[in-house]
Amino acid sequence: MNTNLNILPFPDRIKENSEEKKKKYSEIRDNIERVLSDYAKIYDDEWAVILAAGRFSSMKLQQIEGSDSTIEFFKNCIETQEKKI
Repeated sequence: MNTNLNILPFPDRIKENSEEKKKKYSEIRDNIERVLSDYAKIYDDEWAVILAAGRFSSMKLQQIEGSDSTIEFFKNCIETQEKKI
C-alpha cells in the first residue's frame, strides 16, 4: 500500500547553524586578513603586524581554549601552510 501523507521534512537546524557558523567564521577570517595586510602596507612592516597578530591570537586563544588546544591550532595552521608550498 502506497500512501502519501504529505509529510514535510523537519529542518535540520543543527546543520543549518553549523553552515552559518562556517560562513561567518570564513568571512571574519577573510576580513581580518585583509585588515592585517592593509596595516602591513600602511606601516611598511609586515613583520611587526605578523608578530602583533600572532601575539594577540595566541594569548587570547590560550585564555579561552587552554595551552594544548592553542598549540594544536597553530600546529595545524603551519601544516596547512606547508602543504601549500
